Amino acid sequence: MPDIRPMHHLQTGSSIGLITDSHGQVAQLSQAINYLKEKECGEIIHLGDICDSVKTHTADECISMIQKHNVIAVRGNNDHALSYNCNPGINKTTLDFIQSLPLVIQSQELFFAHSLPFVNKLGLSCMIQGLNSHFLKLCFDSLSENAILFRGHSHEPELIFQSNKAYQRMTIDLPAKTDLQCCRPCVITCGTVMTGQCMIYDPGDHVLLGCLINSF
Repeated sequence: MPDIRPMHHLQTGSSIGLITDSHGQVAQLSQAINYLKEKECGEIIHLGDICDSVKTHTADECISMIQKHNVIAVRGNNDHALSYNCNPGINKTTLDFIQSLPLVIQSQELFFAHSLPFVNKLGLSCMIQGLNSHFLKLCFDSLSENAILFRGHSHEPELIFQSNKAYQRMTIDLPAKTDLQCCRPCVITCGTVMTGQCMIYDPGDHVLLGCLINSF
């Protein structure tokens, strides 16, 4: 089973485009990728649920789009369900690609997961466990001083950080610009492609842009 996959090829100084939870919506996924490419993101990362377990007919097209545009991706629970069930209406190359996706990607102090990064502790359930008080504590006990966990799954854009030993949860109303310099370590939920939401992270300035794609 894929574990945490190190990623060493993030382009130095370039911004990272973040999308998640496209749930088989082909047009929205295409618009989100094109939007981030127009913003000259050095990398685009999809945080899982590229496909949807009840929209099997769009799986091939969604995965083909991810591959065509060299989008880096982690596996979400809907993606896993499709690959586990081996639906005969989905191309084997699509299923093989989904099965090859890691559950977590790490680039230095940046972590990318569908929900939680604790593969060794939780196994496949790390894709679906939410941020209750137990797992929130586990996150901040595990993350280094400057770490950021980017995640999807919960659908609502949110920033969580520690202040005076308490957890601060802040809804991010898009569009928004957030300086993360003083809120690290932190956990960021990136919204959904389905509702025209995406994010851009500038690792040089530690600034997070929450974007609404007007054409949605």
